[in-house]
Amino acid sequence: MDTLVAELQADPQGRPARHRGSQPLTLADSELRAVVDGMVASGQLMRTGHRVQMPIGAGPAFDPIMRERVDLLLTTLTAAGATPPPAEGVAANLGIPAALVDQLRAAGQLVSVGPRIDLTRESWDRVSARLDRLAASGPLSVALVRDDLDTARRFAERILQHWNELRGHQ
Repeated sequence: MDTLVAELQADPQGRPARHRGSQPLTLADSELRAVVDGMVASGQLMRTGHRVQMPIGAGPAFDPIMRERVDLLLTTLTAAGATPPPAEGVAANLGIPAALVDQLRAAGQLVSVGPRIDLTRESWDRVSARLDRLAASGPLSVALVRDDLDTARRFAERILQHWNELRGHQ
């Protein structure tokens, strides 16, 4: 609870001017605590002692239009497999804000394997499983990954690097 209040009261410096949180908050700490208590009472938050969290299974909900756009973004990136176009570009063309793309990454729906290279969770799971099978036969190289995934070298390099990082390899 104290961390939540401190974060809400934090100086908005460093936040982009268009960010909703860029305006100074004019509520006192006691008023913020009352807002949180109201959210707990309505079921929007759960509280155990001083700990506050989202209810189990809760997450951001999209309006139907944005849900359709996000689904199209994920479908487009999934269809591209190991050679996806930049998620930000596709999202911008669909009218999806960049902040929402960041939220999809944070939620694990997009896996960022490198700058401007995001795979959907479904694509990453498939690619990762293929690399697991390949690795069982011997060491992996960028050329082997590139050929097996039928992708460009820059994608193969980042995918292999990310796969190695997740497995604790060099």
